[in-house]
Amino acid sequence: TKKYFETATKYGFMNDELTAFLGEDFIKAPATTMADYHNAFEGGLIDHLLRVANYAVRINNSLPEEEKVDQTSLLKVCLLHGIGKARLYKPCTSEWHRKNQGKMYEFNEDIVSMRIGERSCYYALSHGVKLTEDEYVAIVNFDKVDDKMSDYHNSMVGELLKMGSILAIKHARKNNK
Repeated sequence: TKKYFETATKYGFMNDELTAFLGEDFIKAPATTMADYHNAFEGGLIDHLLRVANYAVRINNSLPEEEKVDQTSLLKVCLLHGIGKARLYKPCTSEWHRKNQGKMYEFNEDIVSMRIGERSCYYALSHGVKLTEDEYVAIVNFDKVDDKMSDYHNSMVGELLKMGSILAIKHARKNNK
C-alpha cells in the first residue's frame, strides 16, 4: 500500500481527494472474487496494480525509443485502471461457498452497474484527476471483450496496460496468489 501511494503521489495523479474517497475500501479490495483466479485476498487489488505497472514499464523500456510511451502516463493508467473495484466486492459470508467453490468475495449489489474501466475513470475524474484522451481510452477499453473497435483503436499505453495485466495475472496464478 505504501509503495502504491508513494508512486502515485510522486507521479502526480493521486491526490488527497481521491485518496480520501477510495479509503480503506481500496486498501482492502481484492482484485477478483474467486480463489482460483488471482489476488482474491484483502489487499490483492493493490498488489495486482503494482505488478501490472511493473510489467508494463519493463515492456515499455524494452521498446525502441520512438515507440515508447511517457512513463508517467503509463504508470497513471496502470495504477488507476482498477480503482473501480474499491467498492465492487464484499466478503462472501457463506462458509460453504468459500470452502467448496473458493468464492471469497461477491459483487456489491448496492452500487450502480458499470464496467470496471468506466467506474475507474469516473472515480478518478470525479475526484480531481486529469486524464488525457489516450489515458481515458486505455482505462475505459481495458475490460472490454469482443469489442473490435476498442481492439483496433486502442492507444499504445492501452496495449501496454493489457500486456502488463496479462503477465501480472499469470505471475499471480503461478505463485497461487
